[in-house]
Amino acid sequence: MKKLLSMLLALTLCAGMLAGCSGSKNNTSSSSDTSGESKGSVIKVGVSSDITSLDPQNHNDTTSAYMTRHIYSNLVTLNDDNEFVGDLAESWEYVDDVTVNFTLKEGVKFHNGDVLTSEDVKYTLERLATSSKVGHLTKMIESIEVVDDTHFTIHMNTPSNALVSSLFHSGAGILNKAHCEALEAAGKEVASEPMGTGPYKFVSWTPGTNCVLEKFDDYFDESRKAQNDGIEMKIYLEDSARTIALETGEIDIMLKVPSTDAQKIRDNANLELSQVPSTWIEYMGFNTSKAPFDNKLVRQAINYAVDKASVVAVATENEGKPFDNYIGSAAIGYYDVVTKYDYNLEKAKELLKEAGYENGLEFTAILASDTRSKSATVIQATLAEIGVTMKIEQMEASTFYEECGNGTQQAYFAGWIANAEPDNTYRALWTTEGGNNYSHYANDKVLELVNIASTSRDKAEVDASYEEVLKIISDDAIWAPLYTLDNQIAYNKDLKGVHNSPIGMHNLYALHY
Repeated sequence: MKKLLSMLLALTLCAGMLAGCSGSKNNTSSSSDTSGESKGSVIKVGVSSDITSLDPQNHNDTTSAYMTRHIYSNLVTLNDDNEFVGDLAESWEYVDDVTVNFTLKEGVKFHNGDVLTSEDVKYTLERLATSSKVGHLTKMIESIEVVDDTHFTIHMNTPSNALVSSLFHSGAGILNKAHCEALEAAGKEVASEPMGTGPYKFVSWTPGTNCVLEKFDDYFDESRKAQNDGIEMKIYLEDSARTIALETGEIDIMLKVPSTDAQKIRDNANLELSQVPSTWIEYMGFNTSKAPFDNKLVRQAINYAVDKASVVAVATENEGKPFDNYIGSAAIGYYDVVTKYDYNLEKAKELLKEAGYENGLEFTAILASDTRSKSATVIQATLAEIGVTMKIEQMEASTFYEECGNGTQQAYFAGWIANAEPDNTYRALWTTEGGNNYSHYANDKVLELVNIASTSRDKAEVDASYEEVLKIISDDAIWAPLYTLDNQIAYNKDLKGVHNSPIGMHNLYALHY
């Protein structure tokens, strides 16, 4: 199973890279020295939104994961060939369809000097199961049996194709049991003093400003040891401010380049732009549990009223591509079977009339970035033509995710990067078990199909199940998919070790001058 997943991921991502390698100044990552020797200096990284939490089990957003993935290590990781290999795990073996024996690497140290044991893994995975954000990752785990300090067994309640890849997710970063229990006993949150076995130690986080990590000298993997003295993630909510910071040298590298500035960066002789096909998609989502979007006809009407070409032109300077699907075309689990809603204002009016909104309606959409604000403004204008008033409310990321999670919003603008396992998208976004089901969509048939796809050994059955899910949710119009974008990273031309991941899992430890 592990080999099958790895081969599928490798083939999918490699095919995507080969298909989309034109039109950018630099489509390949800079060469990386893996000697493990620090080249000095703190690398400054510009990002577009703030961290929501430094507890890996209390977030499921990309910006937070940039940091937690470098503070914590996982049992498994992806190598350069996109194969799942051991990280903290030395090896694992399937005893049968529901039993997996793991062996940990010996002598791995946490940042406080404690040595990693199986008890830390057990504590982490049991705590993970209770998470409202990423608890779906371990739905297949029945129990964790500790054999000794370096051996443990995972017992599953059902066969699962998603176990190994779920253990790679940033939410499965391994915690120090004693450290977390001491924090909780003192009434503190785990996020207040994050501490793992990763290549960096936590220094500070000033919300809205920056997060600072320093190199961990006792990191267990010499091949991935930090080649800089530390990372400072700097937060720029305004896209133009982030680009200016790169141009002036205030930052060394910018993740998620504003599409409107991509050509400007290509034309700058002092900068480089790395561009690879991505599984990223942008969409407008509807809270299906609240009026007016508890009405399928209203959701379909809004889909017909979205001019995706105009959204792409305004929000991305045509760097993006209009998109109709719910999962990125470079991702495993993508099938071209969805209902496609062409821009058709007359059809939108007909559906609104049928839904009982012949005289129009009003709602509020929330979002947390400049680019999404541009998308929303375009859609706002076309909706006005059919008598629909959409108010736009922009807020900080933590508030946005809280509102979406609680279901207080009517509509929202967001994005999603599909990772190495379809279950982590299908279950997370479109089932009642998902921590990112911001549409608050409940469909027993969809959950049944997702469960079949995650357990079946028959590839044809897996494909058919996922295809049926896409047909159902796109007909139900729980989103209005907008566009897809390549992953673009911009950086100082002298910076080396740049890693651009198609699934957004950028490694920062190799960055150096």
